[in-house]
Amino acid sequence: MADTYKGAEKIDGEFFIEEAEGDKRPFKALLDVGIARTTTGARLFAAMKGACDGGLNVPHSEKRFPGYVRSKIEAVTNKRGKTTETEKIDAHFDAKVHRDRIMGNHVTIYMNHLKKEDPARFKI
Repeated sequence: MADTYKGAEKIDGEFFIEEAEGDKRPFKALLDVGIARTTTGARLFAAMKGACDGGLNVPHSEKRFPGYVRSKIEAVTNKRGKTTETEKIDAHFDAKVHRDRIMGNHVTIYMNHLKKEDPARFKI
């Protein structure tokens, strides 16, 4: 089975679901979150992404991954509070942000900041 279902060849944060070929399909698993909060960027979605990249078929969408921005309308108001113009921002997914979270770049940035600002606390 390891030869049939390779999983993701390149871990880049892109949306990935193992495609079914022929009669055999990859194992299908459903994500049971229990009492965990399902907020965007939660760690349980990182675990699910790892399972998907490993070759499991876990039905999902990219809406809960870090790097997903929902569509919204921004209104510009004048001094009197009236809307002068509106701008619509479309929903999009930035896989680079997701990859950085997978690789732990946010932890590296924090540790470098801590090393500069408070070396005594960094050594703990």
